[in-house]
Amino acid sequence: NSERMKLEADRFASGAGPGARVIAEVGLDAETGEWYYLTLRPDKIAPNHISTVLGTLMELAERLDTEELRFRLSLPPGSRDTFRKDVKNMMKQLLDHQQSKLDKQRGQQRGNR
Repeated sequence: NSERMKLEADRFASGAGPGARVIAEVGLDAETGEWYYLTLRPDKIAPNHISTVLGTLMELAERLDTEELRFRLSLPPGSRDTFRKDVKNMMKQLLDHQQSKLDKQRGQQRGNR
């Protein structure tokens, strides 16, 4: 695949011989769960410690977006964090609203026949 070809081209360009150990920086596609190559890291002499890797994976897994962070930072000390419950309720309201709009459109279409 193109990621592998780019990695091999970068290895060759870096002068790393066959079998030489190099450190690569990779990313994780949150949608597909697949890793992808970004670049070689000639500035590093050792890979990240497993605790760093696991911490990064936990951050990615949590997928904290800007709105959630702003909500949580705005909570007064000692108050309950209801973000997920509130979002779930709002999603239900949005779906109910969408269904209502569809029902209304269908009713209008029947009336036009």
